[in-house]
Amino acid sequence: MATFRVNPISESAPSDQELIARTLGGDGSAFGILVERFQRKIYRVAYAIVRDDIEADTITQDTFIQAYTHLARFQGRSELETWLTRITINRSRDWLRRRKFVSIFTNHDESDDRQYVIEPIDDSPDAERQLIAHQLRAAITRAERTLSSQQKIIFRLRHYENHSLEEIAELLGLRSGTVRAHLFRAIHKVRKELAEWVTVREGTPDEAL
Repeated sequence: MATFRVNPISESAPSDQELIARTLGGDGSAFGILVERFQRKIYRVAYAIVRDDIEADTITQDTFIQAYTHLARFQGRSELETWLTRITINRSRDWLRRRKFVSIFTNHDESDDRQYVIEPIDDSPDAERQLIAHQLRAAITRAERTLSSQQKIIFRLRHYENHSLEEIAELLGLRSGTVRAHLFRAIHKVRKELAEWVTVREGTPDEAL
C-alpha cells in the first residue's frame, strides 16, 4: 500500500503565509487552496479592466502561473491578495496596450446583457428603452476611447471594483493625489461625452427615435 506525506493542517483554515510555506516546501495542493481562495477576486479585477470574459480568464490563469513561478520572491511586505492583484493589473495593462481601442462596454452578443446595468428605469415602451440603452452604450464607448491607459485602469478599479483611492494608489504604486487627478480627468471626459449625447438626444424628435 502506497504511503503519502501529509503535512499537518490546523483546525482552522490555514493562513496565506502557512499555505505559501507549504507550497515552497513542495506541497502542491497548498497552492491549489490559494488559487481557490483568490481566483474569483482576481477574475473580477481582470474583467473589470479588460471587459472580456475570455481574456479575463486567461489573465487570471497567467496571474497564478506567474505567482507560482515567483512565489519565493514574495516577501510578505503586503498582503498576498494585494500582490496577486498587482500582477493582475499589470497583465491587464499589457492587454490594454495591445488592444488600445478596446471598449469596456463593447458587446458582440446583443442577446447577452449580463455585462450591463445601464437601462433607463421609466415607463417608456420596451423598444424605445432598448434603443436608448443602445445609444447610451455607444456614447460611453466613445467617452472611454478618450481615456489614457492609466485613466482607464483607475476609472475601472474605482467604479467597477469599488476600490478606494488609497487602495488604487497602493496597487499602482502612485500617490493618492496622482490617482485622484487621473480619476478626475477620466470622469470629466466621460461626463462631457454623455452630456453631448443627452443634448443631441433631447434635440431629436420623438418620432426619430
